[in-house]
Amino acid sequence: MRRFASLIALAAAAVAVGCAPETPERLSVDAEEAYAAGEYSKAIAAYERMLEVSGESAMTYANLAQCALGARDLEYARRCADKALALEGSGATADRARELQGMVAEARQDLPAATRAYRGLLGAEDARLRTRARSRLARLYARQKRADSALALLLASYGEAPQDAMTLYNLGTLCVNEPLRLRQPALDFFRLAERTLPAGSPERAKSKTWITRLESNLNRLRQVPPSPGNTRKGAEYLRKARENMERKRWRSAEDYARQATQADPANFDAALALGRICTQNNHQSDGLKAYEAALVLRPDSPEARQEAARLAYAMKRYDDAAAFLRPLLIAQPKNLAAADLMMRILYAQQRGADARVWGEYCLALMPKPTEAYRKFVESLPGGDA
Repeated sequence: MRRFASLIALAAAAVAVGCAPETPERLSVDAEEAYAAGEYSKAIAAYERMLEVSGESAMTYANLAQCALGARDLEYARRCADKALALEGSGATADRARELQGMVAEARQDLPAATRAYRGLLGAEDARLRTRARSRLARLYARQKRADSALALLLASYGEAPQDAMTLYNLGTLCVNEPLRLRQPALDFFRLAERTLPAGSPERAKSKTWITRLESNLNRLRQVPPSPGNTRKGAEYLRKARENMERKRWRSAEDYARQATQADPANFDAALALGRICTQNNHQSDGLKAYEAALVLRPDSPEARQEAARLAYAMKRYDDAAAFLRPLLIAQPKNLAAADLMMRILYAQQRGADARVWGEYCLALMPKPTEAYRKFVESLPGGDA
C-alpha cells in the first residue's frame, strides 16, 4: 500500500514538472507546434516517437517527410514519402505522399521525376491538392521555358478556384515574364493576389512591388488610339460595305470597308469588317493588318482576337497567332474554341508536349469529348514526362 502511494506521488510530481505521459495526441500537437515554429528536428523527433508509441502509419510517415523536407534532409524525406505510399497506396494520404515525392525530386533537381509525380495528381479528388499540383507543375514548366504549358495549368486552377491567392500570384508572375510579357493581365492578377494573400507573406510584398512597377510602365507605354475622323462618312461607307457583304459582293464590300477605315480610323466596327472581308477575299496580309488596327481600338475584343489568331494560324504565322490568343484565353479561360486553337498552334510548331497540355485542358472543358479527339490528345508526347 505504501509503495502504491509512492508511485502516485511520483506520477503527480512528474505531471507538476511538465513530464506528461506521451500519448499520440500529445506527440502530434508537439510535432505540429514545432513544425509551425520551424523547429524541424524537434518535429521529426516527435513523429519518430509517435511511430514507437502507435506503430507504423502512412500519415505519420507523410508528416515525417514534410518535416525532413523543411530540414533539407532530402534522402530521409524520400524514404519517409516512399514508406507512406507503401503503407497506403490510394486515398488522400497516398496522394499527399506522391506530392511529397515530387517535392523531394524537385529539390534534387530531378525534374522528370518531379513532373511525373505532379502530373499524377492532376486528377486527385482533393481540389486543393489539384491546385497545388498544377502550381508546382507550372513552375517546373516555366523553368523549362514552357510558358504556354504553365499557362494552361494555371488557367485550369483559375477556372476551378478563381479566388485562390497563389494561383493569382503565379498567373501574375507568369504573365509578367517572357515570352508572354502580358503587362495588363499581370497587373490585374497581382492586384487580386495582393488583396487575398496573407499579410506579411513575401508573395504579397512582391505583388505590391509589381503593381507599382506595372502601373508606371503601362502609363508610359499605353498606345494612344487614332483620333476619330469623319464619323458620318465612315458610318455610311460601313453601311454600304455590309450591304455588299450580304449580297456576297466581296470586292465591292472590301472597297467600301477600306474607305470606312480611311474616313474614320477610330471606327472599330469598320476595322473589324475589313479584316473579315479581306479574309474572305484571301487578302490575308491586309486582313491581319485590319484586325491589328481593330485591336488597337479595342484590345479586349474577343471576336477580333480570335479571328486574328485564326487568320495568323492559316498564314502559318504561329507566334503571332499565339500572341493574339493568350490575352483572350486569360480573359475567357473556358473558351473551348480558343483553347483548341492554341493546341493546334503548338502542334503546328512541333511542340507536341505543350500541345498535349492544352489538349488535356480542352478535354476537361468538353462535356462529351469524342473518342477521336481523346485519342489524338493521348497520341501527343509528354503524357508521362
